[in-house]
Amino acid sequence: MLYRVQPILIFAVVSLVGLLTAAASWYTIDHANKMSFSATAENAVQRLSDRIESHILLVKSTEALFEATGEVPSAEAFKIFVRHLQRSEQFSGVQGIGFARYLPAGAQSDATIARELERNYGIARAPWPETSEEMRTPIVLMEPQTSRSLAALGYDMYSSPVRRAAILAAVTEERLRATGRVQLVSETSSDPQAGFVMYTPFVAAESGLPVGFVFAPFRIGDLFKSALNRLPVLPVHITAWDGEPADTSLIFRSDGDPGSGFGVAQKVRTSLTVAGRIWTLEIQPSEIYSPPVDQTRSFMLMVAAVFLAAALAASSHSQQRTIEVGEILREETERALTERELLLQEMKHRIKNMIARVLAISRQTARASEGLPEFTQSFSARLQAMAASQDLLARTAWQGADLETLLVQELKQLFGDDPIDDKFAGPKVELNESAAQAFGLAFHELATNALKYGSARFPGGVLDIAWTVTWSRGNKADLVLTWSERSEEPLVAQGAEAPLSKGGFGTKLLDATIRGEMGGSITSVKTEYGINVTISVPYERVTSRPKTPRSARK
Repeated sequence: MLYRVQPILIFAVVSLVGLLTAAASWYTIDHANKMSFSATAENAVQRLSDRIESHILLVKSTEALFEATGEVPSAEAFKIFVRHLQRSEQFSGVQGIGFARYLPAGAQSDATIARELERNYGIARAPWPETSEEMRTPIVLMEPQTSRSLAALGYDMYSSPVRRAAILAAVTEERLRATGRVQLVSETSSDPQAGFVMYTPFVAAESGLPVGFVFAPFRIGDLFKSALNRLPVLPVHITAWDGEPADTSLIFRSDGDPGSGFGVAQKVRTSLTVAGRIWTLEIQPSEIYSPPVDQTRSFMLMVAAVFLAAALAASSHSQQRTIEVGEILREETERALTERELLLQEMKHRIKNMIARVLAISRQTARASEGLPEFTQSFSARLQAMAASQDLLARTAWQGADLETLLVQELKQLFGDDPIDDKFAGPKVELNESAAQAFGLAFHELATNALKYGSARFPGGVLDIAWTVTWSRGNKADLVLTWSERSEEPLVAQGAEAPLSKGGFGTKLLDATIRGEMGGSITSVKTEYGINVTISVPYERVTSRPKTPRSARK
């Protein structure tokens, strides 16, 4: 059993080893790619952190100016300071730096703010919007001066709940604090982005109370792009939320979609602290990302392992087939030698039987013949009948002969290609060797009788031959064949006799073959216009097949 399943075992073992090796290679390459992308993601986070830190330094530098002078600088001094900051720092993402007063709400405060805006920028504007809060933080300074920054002057940031929370946190903690996601006052509808604002309090030295807040508004999209688009460009796709991931807290998403190619399904989630706020970042490979190490080699290793396993299994199977073929050839040789010996013995036996049959026919023919010519003719005809049976058996390797084929063959020997009108009816019956020889002689004798004395003697004769397999009690079957001859004129008028009823050699030969050899019976009934011969033989004695045809059972 193990020998037969050896190719399967070889294929399974080699494939398993190859697949395990390919899996190990896959894991190693995948781990290396993940480590590489993790490093890229850390680089992206570091760029963002560096950019935010540089902007925080802008705010703190401005705070230092206020603390150094001990008062709110004039608009002209603030403008000069911010201009110098622009020369040394990158302002990408930040919309400017400003100062907002912190004072109680009321008409007197609104008038004070309006005068300050008139003095600083020459615009007549009161704090806006209307508020029901106790405090106000209107913007009074904003640089650099742009259409956006000028539009934001006078805006009361304390009126916004998100901004108010950051302002109160900055006052309470006395440090820089950032808002959550807001829409900047200076935002335009052409390129809307989420924003946030950083606040740091400026406290009066004499009273210790907050005078206002140095602040900086940021467009988050510009902030991310300025940090990430620095050369070399990082192949990352970033999604950012202010706090926990949710649709309402989404603050940034990179353009395009994350990479969907094979081997780039990676995701790094981290956080970034921005002035007291926690940003959640989800970093994925972008569409231009390509893994440092291609996984193709793992696939090639797996395919090579399967092919190697198949080749080894095929080689093992081929060797087995070679051994099996050699064994089969040896067995066939031995069987052929055995069969040859059996054939030689059977041939000897057949030759002896044939010689005995020929001698018997010759003696009986000689007794019934009146002279040498008659003997020669009769003996030759009977030998030809025997030869025809032998020839038919030889065609089937002595396995059997078809009854109808044997009958037609015998009739053609005597009647030629244009025999008398005849009709055959009966099931297919395979005769064994003995039955083929017996029926061959019987057909020869009956046909010879018809030609000499019966319906074939003159034109117009009719010959009907039918056979069937009949069943009797005890599940015994008999092959019954009827030979019916009819002439247009009475046989007496033709001068014919029925030798089968005279006890001639033909009758004796039929008795010897049908009754003696086959254990059957033969009867003949003479009529005025012909003769009817019925032959009945046990089916099991004549057939070369043990089973009776189904058509015969019906």
